Amino acid sequence: MRIFFLVVFSITTNAFAQGIPEMPMKMPYENTLEYTWSQKKILKSKQLSDMETMDFWEHANFGTLSLSQEKFHSGKSSLLLTSPTKDEKVTTGRPWGTASAIFKVKDENWSDWNRISFWIYPDLPGFKIVSINLVFHNNGAEKVPDSYNRNGLNYQVLENHKWNKVYWEIEHLGRDKVTGVEIRYRLQGNEPGTTSTARYFIDEMYLEKVDPDHFEGWNVAKGQIAYNHAGYANGFPKTALVSDLSAKTFSLINIATNKTVFQGPVQSKQTPLDKFQILDFSGISAAGKYIIKAGDLQTKPFQINNLKDVYRSSIIKTINHFYSQRCGVDIAGIHDACHADWMTKNGDKMIQINGGWHDAGDLSQGLVNTTEAAYAMLILARNLEKSDRKLSDRLLEEAKWGLNWVLKNRFGDGFRSNWATYDMWTDGIVGTIDDVFSQSQNSSQGNFMSATTEATAAILFKTRDSFLANRALQSAEEDWEFASKNIRLSTEAAGAALNASLALYEATMHEKYKVAAFEYANYILECQQQTDLDTDVPFKGFFHRTSAKDNILHYPHRSHEQDAVVGLVRLSQLFPKDAPKWENALRLYADYYKKVASYTAPYYMLPAGIYDLTKAQNESDREQIKNGIRLNDRYYLKRFPVWGEFRGNSGTTLSQAKGLSKIATYFGDKNLADIASRSLSWHLGLNPFNQSFMYGEGYRYAGQYSVMSGNIVGGLPVGVQTHFNRDDPYWPAENVYNWKEIWVHPATRWLMIMSDLIN
Repeated sequence: MRIFFLVVFSITTNAFAQGIPEMPMKMPYENTLEYTWSQKKILKSKQLSDMETMDFWEHANFGTLSLSQEKFHSGKSSLLLTSPTKDEKVTTGRPWGTASAIFKVKDENWSDWNRISFWIYPDLPGFKIVSINLVFHNNGAEKVPDSYNRNGLNYQVLENHKWNKVYWEIEHLGRDKVTGVEIRYRLQGNEPGTTSTARYFIDEMYLEKVDPDHFEGWNVAKGQIAYNHAGYANGFPKTALVSDLSAKTFSLINIATNKTVFQGPVQSKQTPLDKFQILDFSGISAAGKYIIKAGDLQTKPFQINNLKDVYRSSIIKTINHFYSQRCGVDIAGIHDACHADWMTKNGDKMIQINGGWHDAGDLSQGLVNTTEAAYAMLILARNLEKSDRKLSDRLLEEAKWGLNWVLKNRFGDGFRSNWATYDMWTDGIVGTIDDVFSQSQNSSQGNFMSATTEATAAILFKTRDSFLANRALQSAEEDWEFASKNIRLSTEAAGAALNASLALYEATMHEKYKVAAFEYANYILECQQQTDLDTDVPFKGFFHRTSAKDNILHYPHRSHEQDAVVGLVRLSQLFPKDAPKWENALRLYADYYKKVASYTAPYYMLPAGIYDLTKAQNESDREQIKNGIRLNDRYYLKRFPVWGEFRGNSGTTLSQAKGLSKIATYFGDKNLADIASRSLSWHLGLNPFNQSFMYGEGYRYAGQYSVMSGNIVGGLPVGVQTHFNRDDPYWPAENVYNWKEIWVHPATRWLMIMSDLIN
């Protein structure tokens, strides 16, 4: 097994060194968490159903459920779930409904069991990607599914026309009064030339007991070393973590020579989170591929090199994520040219809005996420132009795809497609029941962000594509005017306006953009807490939502926290004579994060921030806040956001890290750069679960909620959440929206951070 992983790692790295691989990319199944599950020892098992009869099975909603002798994995029959792919009624962009096969039990106690497995054969001719939804039902002390209809759902991407073995660990679920297990198909349409009838053959369902994956808490998973699977960049910390190690020393081994290059002590350290064993090899800088051995534990190979070489493959895979999410064009193995019947309205006018990138695990489209992604690619391409021309050109190519969508969806009066929900495949014909129409909006934030991207594109494409550059600049100036007319000032709005004003000033040198930039920057400073908060532990430097300073700025889902500080850095660079005022605000912000990051040592996952108990909207909010770190009776420091059904903190932490990486680069602040880099390590394995959250990068990456497009190399999920109202990381085996949903938002921030740290 060890030799296999060395070969896979070496081939991948060498292929990337030669240029940009063909996309969509594929990664070895053996590196997935699903493969790890398939190799687990079954401690005991009990058959629930052999599918030779329909005893205990019920059908619900669309389609039919029957016994079939057409296909079976064992015995003489299987269960066949049949459903249409769409209904005859008009939809609003979400699936038409579901078809379910439900295995019914009567309040059984399954506490001694922690995994369900079964075989399933999808038969959907023409479909490139197929999936199934599992639902666990418990009516005991813990109701499953939960009140948000998330916990207890699990989506599995399957191979079409093949028997698939499905595993679902349920250790995290209440199972004292189980009432059923549901296998559910969602009616999500079909592309032209594919079947309009979905068929699933189901066989051999078992209850099993295995050693379950670690799913909650700060401690490192038993028997695992948590480390950055991609590797460690010189000039940044090089540490790995363990929680249950008896060995007193560890070894760093160069896999090319099989020689130990460093042997160090296992350091036990009590932190605010727990007691950890730290393996520190920061003194090693020789480029190469290494493994860590400590007692009976051993990592898989990782790099030590300069930052660009360590993270180049993650950049390429992030580009692959966007390429694979392209809409309106054939993407091999994922979908054909799609959604030609998707429109946005503005009065009696309509624009076809396919193109750009699908936003997430569904197929929706959003202006803000699209224009931000194109901007991130443009800036990173600019910063790599001299050191890595091939990668720079590929980033510009993908940015152009997003930019063209931003430009084509303008009505020219401030209105454009701001958001459109789509969660299905369509026939591409305008005038049929699967058409979806969104209402255009005149969004100040959307227009400011678009202006930033358009103005930046005008600069970068000036010598490459003068027609595109001129069109982008004209659109940027118009969009800035539209946005300026209906802005409602807040820290977030002022941040977007500041960056748009600065981008247009650089593109045109017009004085009005400079004047506006200074006005917005001054407002941002009015929103900052620049004196100590009256708490037991004093804090300052964070932002409030508005200059009233009566509501601290937080983000529970999509975050734009970086915008204000990125704008202040750029303002300082463009106008150095006026920089001291902005620099003071930046230093206060940086010092705040240096302080709060210590509360999540040794991971240094960026906390969500300080919460005001008097602002709680309901009892759930109050409980979540009080589960944070008490600063006084009113204020608490939260490691994770206060949230409802939309959970997952990749977007929030990476947005914070982007702001810090920008400030660190400007000031040359190594300690701040170290903190920003910890967010990258957290996502690539240096977390309690020793899982890479980027699909296809590193090892032990879990399937993501990407049921329409399949698991995509380079995809990042919405992120780690918390269970109920606790403030600890929660990452169980189930795969469900929103927290395990693939999303362009954190992927964009990955590229944003790289644009600062890469050189």
